[in-house]
Amino acid sequence: MNERTESVAAKADEAIREVVREKYGAAARRVVIGGSASCCGGETKCGPDPMTKELYTALETSVLPEEAVLASMGCGNPTELAELKPGETVLDLGSGGGIDVLLSARRVGPSGKAYGLDMTDDMLALARENQRKAGVTNVEFLKGEIERIPLPDCSVDVIISNCVINLAADKGPVLREAFRVLKPGGRFAVSDILFRGTVPQAVRKNMELWVGCVAGALEEQEYRRLLGEAGFEAVEVEPTRTYGIEDARVFLEGTHAHENGCQVSGVGCQGADMTPPPVGRRALRVLFLCTGNSARSQIAEALLNRKGAGRFLAQSAGSRPAARVNPFAIRVLKEAGIEWAGHAPRSVDGLAQEPWDIVITVCDRAKESCPIFPGQPVLAHWGMPDPAEVEGTDEEKLRAFRAALALIGRRLDLMVALPFEKLERMALETRVRSIGATH
Repeated sequence: MNERTESVAAKADEAIREVVREKYGAAARRVVIGGSASCCGGETKCGPDPMTKELYTALETSVLPEEAVLASMGCGNPTELAELKPGETVLDLGSGGGIDVLLSARRVGPSGKAYGLDMTDDMLALARENQRKAGVTNVEFLKGEIERIPLPDCSVDVIISNCVINLAADKGPVLREAFRVLKPGGRFAVSDILFRGTVPQAVRKNMELWVGCVAGALEEQEYRRLLGEAGFEAVEVEPTRTYGIEDARVFLEGTHAHENGCQVSGVGCQGADMTPPPVGRRALRVLFLCTGNSARSQIAEALLNRKGAGRFLAQSAGSRPAARVNPFAIRVLKEAGIEWAGHAPRSVDGLAQEPWDIVITVCDRAKESCPIFPGQPVLAHWGMPDPAEVEGTDEEKLRAFRAALALIGRRLDLMVALPFEKLERMALETRVRSIGATH
């Protein structure tokens, strides 16, 4: 591998790591405010997550803080696989909210020790608070990456992990690090996802599926080979659950999982059964911002969800949301064939930490107060007159709203026509911004 190839690979690894960090940080924050980290957290309608449900017994969860259970995003119960003994030292790679660390600490007892390793500040804060609530003292949560474990050689008896190793772009360094910190004769017991068949490249390149362990999943023989190369012996694979294409449907279709904010869960299926979305055609999340979120941004949301159905998922919000959507906006949307009655303005505060591909401000005040968004969304400003400021008769006001709808529609037609799959981010941002000059 030459230096250029290594540089490209390193950038790809870091990109995946950053997406994972943002997603799992957001999941921790949802738990803190009373939601759930799994697929159906918040106000989603995706139904029970086939991956994370019923992994722990009622007896196990009864001794844990509720937040530790809600934060669980795993696919198994590695504490059962590990057969932990009193006095052992155990390390959980990617410990999240701490559920497996706290359970391990109870199993190894006061003479043992349980470490949790996580790279996400929000998850670490949540885990430490869960430790405090649980009253467990033989636990230590460490910040770090699973490719670079901050522990000395031969320092732990058992390593566990719960649907985290698949999040790593390169599994080899992870497994070699795990072997390094294990004592001679130590055990490596993880719950993770394995594919039966080949993972299509379209899935491999989908960041949302990386976050949910799907895209990074290995075929069983490949996993065995990597374990052997790292130094492990007597490798055993014990299937605990099998998932078919129907379990994967919502994730592979992309649009529904993305729209509902679902955590994409891992699936195991025959390679021939998978029908992934084409590369570059994942639905793009677009957020329109305007101070009151009562007219222009609402119109933009409605129009893009119709014009770009299947390619875009639009929402709108405001920094100081109004009490209701302007009735003239509802009226002109109805004239355009879109029923918008019943919609209400939203606050950007609840959306600022979600992952967006494109953020567009449609009023000058919103541009000035635009919050900081995680990741690197395309940012653009499409300034236009506020039709709500027009004075006069109802017909004159209606004429102003029709003009606003027509202008927004022309701009969206230009954006929908862009070759998104062919443009680099900076070029795309330049093109989207330039659309704001269209009249």
